[in-house]
Formats: sequence, C-alpha cells, structure tokens
Amino acid sequence: SLEKILNLNHASPEPSTVHHDPAAANGLIPKATPILNSDGDPIWKVLVFDNLGRDVISSVLRVNDLRGWGVTIHLKQRNLNSPRHPIPDVPVLYLVEPTATNLALINQDLLKSLYSEAYINFLSSIPRPLMEDFAAQIAEAGTAESSSQVYDQYLNFVVAEPDLFSLSLGKETYWALNSANATDEEIDTLVERIVSGLFSVV
Repeated sequence: SLEKILNLNHASPEPSTVHHDPAAANGLIPKATPILNSDGDPIWKVLVFDNLGRDVISSVLRVNDLRGWGVTIHLKQRNLNSPRHPIPDVPVLYLVEPTATNLALINQDLLKSLYSEAYINFLSSIPRPLMEDFAAQIAEAGTAESSSQVYDQYLNFVVAEPDLFSLSLGKETYWALNSANATDEEIDTLVERIVSGLFSVV
C-alpha cells in the first residue's frame, strides 16, 4: 500500500501520537503515521515518480498529505536530467514503472550520490531481463550499497473512489486495439499492460 511505501516499506507506528487531518486522504489512505528516527522525528525523504506514479499518488494524496508522511521534496522522473543539488543525508523513494529509461535515470542518480540511499518501488512486476540488466549496471558502477530496497508493488492502477479504479491507459488504447494498422507487437504490449493492471487490482 502507499502508506507502507511512504514509510520506506516499514509498518506504520502507532497513530495515537501523530496529529493529522483524518479527512486529508478522502478515506482512501489512513491518517499519516510516518516512520520515526531514533530521536522520535519523522524520517524526511525525497519522492521521485513518473507519469503513472504521479497519477497513482495524486488520486489519493495531496501535497500536504505527502508532507505528513515525511516527504520533503517530490520530483517527476522526466525532470531528473536537470541539475540538482545533492542531499546526501536524505533517502530517496522511487515510485515508477519498470522501464529501461527509468532504470537508467535511477542508475544516474546512484552514480551521482545525490541521496543517502535509494528505496526503489516498481508499480508493476519488473521483467527478469530488465532486472538482470539493472543489477549489472549497478554492479559495474559499484553503487549496489546505495540501493537499500527493490520492490514490485503491483500498484499500476489509479483509484478514483473506494469502488472505482482505472488502468490509466488513455483513449489511444481503444483505437490501437481496434485499428487495422496496429501491429501484433503493439497489441501484445497493450494486452500485457491490461492483464498486469487487472492482476494488480485483484
């Protein structure tokens, strides 16, 4: 769930000592109970997401809610090529689709030592060839110690209401599936995304 991801995949502490607006997440996410450090303060973190990650988060959380979960900065993946100042004492939390482009951008961040450690969360199951390629990249770069966690989260769907979800595929999906010009490869890719999304919902 998103609350566990925002707590670096740790169980939430007891909410009795944390004050937060219970209506902040529209009933879809519990009130914020961020993970605490040894001094009893929230562990602040940087959140990085791609387009689908943005849709997943924004459907249930607002900016103020993210702050309640200890997120001090949130960035969109496509903006990561722009210059950024290192924050070496803050961990980074990635919520992205498992694509070659996203993996390359994550590896660039690890190489630059922008953050203390990386918690990588893929919205769907990462294909084995991509995982092996990513492992080879970080092994060659010597950045494996900066990768604290890698998880498949099965969250590649958007929840608009408690009983309503979307796979966020866009209207072009309908046209592609019904177009005589669509190739078998394109159709297979779309079908795989639909199956993966439905599997995540179930």
